[in-house]
Amino acid sequence: MVYHTDAIDFIGNWILRKTLYRCFFVAISPYLPNTGFGQFVKWKLALLLVGDEFHQQNLLNNRDKLARHFAHDTPLQADLTELLPCDATTNVKVLDIGAGPVSKVGKIHNGHEVELVPIDPMANKYRKILTALNLQPKYWTRYGEGERLSQQFEENSFDLIHARNSIDHCLNPITVIEEAIRVLKPKCYFYLNHYRNEGKAAKYYGLHQWNFDVVNEDFIISNRFGEQINVNYYAFLN
Repeated sequence: MVYHTDAIDFIGNWILRKTLYRCFFVAISPYLPNTGFGQFVKWKLALLLVGDEFHQQNLLNNRDKLARHFAHDTPLQADLTELLPCDATTNVKVLDIGAGPVSKVGKIHNGHEVELVPIDPMANKYRKILTALNLQPKYWTRYGEGERLSQQFEENSFDLIHARNSIDHCLNPITVIEEAIRVLKPKCYFYLNHYRNEGKAAKYYGLHQWNFDVVNEDFIISNRFGEQINVNYYAFLN
């Protein structure tokens, strides 16, 4: 196994950034007000300092296990295939929001290549990590923010939108959901696969500022300040 010489630099840089974020998390974060500006500062610093720490460790420690995600012939997952329109047999276009260094969405459907579009606000960092480890995905993750999807893509563009443990890491999950609906084709699905209440579980460290949960069949988003949004009710009103 051969690593690019920059891999060692990435490890040292990650340790420094993690230390800086710990100082911010303990000394400053608890005192930031619950305002749009306060939330932006927390999100931006987490993005810059520790947003890629999980993926760095995961790629370094589990390179062989993750190899299947770099394969070019991985079939589209069965649970995603079931959500595609009946006539979507070829030219299937899938958006993966918060894809990380390599999208885990399959690449082939009915013998045809899926037009997969992985996006992430840390795409440039991920490219450097993959280059340092001599890894090359079929589809490189490109820069994109969930809150600005309609600025990057045309409306009614995708047959399916996928998000795995990512929307609850965004600056504003509700805005991301609204934007996803705009760029999704009519009567198509936005598939969210997330851990429940990850903000609480992570003690609101890093990008984990939101909780997703299902309560009495309602999709509830909440934060550390006790604010709650019933997405079912919100969608009904809007």
